[in-house]
Amino acid sequence: MDFSDLDVTIEALGPARVVDGLRPFLTEARLASIDRVLTARMSGMHVAVERPEDPYNAAAVVRTAEALGVLNVHVVGAPDGTLHARKTTQGSFNWLHTAHHADFASFLSVLQPAGVRLFGAFMGAQYALEELPVDQPFCLLFGNEGTGLSNEALAACELGFRVPMVGMSESLNLSVCASISMYVTSQARRQFLGTQGDLADDALLRERARYYARSVDRRLLEGLR
Repeated sequence: MDFSDLDVTIEALGPARVVDGLRPFLTEARLASIDRVLTARMSGMHVAVERPEDPYNAAAVVRTAEALGVLNVHVVGAPDGTLHARKTTQGSFNWLHTAHHADFASFLSVLQPAGVRLFGAFMGAQYALEELPVDQPFCLLFGNEGTGLSNEALAACELGFRVPMVGMSESLNLSVCASISMYVTSQARRQFLGTQGDLADDALLRERARYYARSVDRRLLEGLR
């Protein structure tokens, strides 16, 4: 995953110390906003884009993912910083986890040990979007706008899915397809869980520390050393 020097500082200090030390500097409204957002964060959902033709399409996925509570966004085979385009993401990358992978093997090395199922989007896939199983952690994978998913990616996907369309158009823009897919599966995942989010206690504390640190002057965090 991509970690800033701020995240490194949080890990060095310990999330609990950061939360306790920075809480007095946040307004009640800000604390309530952070709690509301974290309650709906889903670490069991990932979305990934492989070899995007237009990096801004991948960056647009970040903004939608953050708005829908999806915590993890990946890009494979794209320039470093693709997911951090400030104009397109509007800074939303600061509030979730992004990862830039040089190749597909490095991407799989992150997902597989965590038990994340890989679902690939392509035309003619067996499963419709709403038929995807959401009872376990999963990643929605989208390919290049022109050529789709690579053979390596297709071979690695456990299931393939399609977004059903009934119009004359035969395809959707990458970021639009990802947005629809994230919305449908995030709603299904929440219904299955019976909760808005799925962060365990330790993960919730770590995310709260990150959100607090990003809500105050950096010098306040440094002052906790």
